[in-house]
Amino acid sequence: MKKTNTLKIIMVTISLTFGTSSFAAYGADTFDVDQVKEGQIPYAAEFTKLDTTGDELLSHSEAAKDKIFTRKHFTKADVDNDGTLDKNEYVTYKTASEKSNAKRVVSDSVITTKAKAKILSTKDLKSLQISVKTHQGEVLLSGFVDSVAAKEKAEEVVSKIEGVKSVKNSLEVKS
Repeated sequence: MKKTNTLKIIMVTISLTFGTSSFAAYGADTFDVDQVKEGQIPYAAEFTKLDTTGDELLSHSEAAKDKIFTRKHFTKADVDNDGTLDKNEYVTYKTASEKSNAKRVVSDSVITTKAKAKILSTKDLKSLQISVKTHQGEVLLSGFVDSVAAKEKAEEVVSKIEGVKSVKNSLEVKS
């Protein structure tokens, strides 16, 4: 019994470590390191690069070169509804969008970590054979379990975690 608890503690620690490192890796992929100055992305400089006409305004076609500014996002960012974005509208919307994305990634990482810990602490699950991934609150379970009951139990346990919107159970029962 004591050996099992020690193994579970070690596995939770490993899960937390991998969850944290994957978040750090995500953050590194999100921003161009050469553009980061004093901890902030120079959105004003991005605006200037996109402003090919030099009129201090971005049309939809200019802003569309930034992947965030789809037609829907451009409309939301255009606070004064003049059909263009000034530097303030661009920077304000881009900053809010990046903050929202960062919160989502952290939230997904927390859900994944909680799910792994819950699976580890569930008596009837061989948790080393279950993989957990989360995207926008949707959890994907994959791997192998010994029985249909274990498959159902894993889904039940994970679905009760705060922030989980849905669970896609792709676990396979070993024969």
